[in-house]
Amino acid sequence: MEEIILVGYGGHAKSMVDAIERSRQFHIAGYTDSRERDSEYVYLGTDEALENYLEKGIHNLALCIGYLGKGTIRERLYRNLKERGFSFPVIMDPSAVVSERAVIGEGTFIGKKAVINSEALIGKMCIINTAAVIEHECQVGDFSHISVGAVLCGQVRTGEAVFVGANATIIQCQEIEEREVVPAGMTVRSAGRKTG
Repeated sequence: MEEIILVGYGGHAKSMVDAIERSRQFHIAGYTDSRERDSEYVYLGTDEALENYLEKGIHNLALCIGYLGKGTIRERLYRNLKERGFSFPVIMDPSAVVSERAVIGEGTFIGKKAVINSEALIGKMCIINTAAVIEHECQVGDFSHISVGAVLCGQVRTGEAVFVGANATIIQCQEIEEREVVPAGMTVRSAGRKTG
């Protein structure tokens, strides 16, 4: 079983850890963070320590930093670590339902009971959180976060680094611009018009 290192150990990391353990795809070698956290996993030091583990043959990382307010941090870390030679596998909870005709970008996290339907295109380093629904032919831009229980109906497109809040619904064929935030519980019915 290949090893993987968790980068960051806050709340989102706990969801990712659960998916990694349940899928039995990787063995968690430990985690890096700005300081040691209360964790059953070994604290490996700050992100500067990662280079030592790459030299030891551990190249898989799970970027465990949540999105809201931290999208730029996620993107910067990914680009820096990718350039240094690390890999970012897709982390998917076994309870998720993902069409064989969907395309999932590297480093994306797919949480419990999420559904990704036929011909959906999910960019790299996205978070598709618990029970989110991405319907047929949707396109989710890189570094986007689709929150708990959010629904993207068919053929929705989001730009890069979009945040769709918990239980928000985007009706079919809508387009959400890059870095836009759709608040929790909101319904997007037509371009430029939102109801809550």
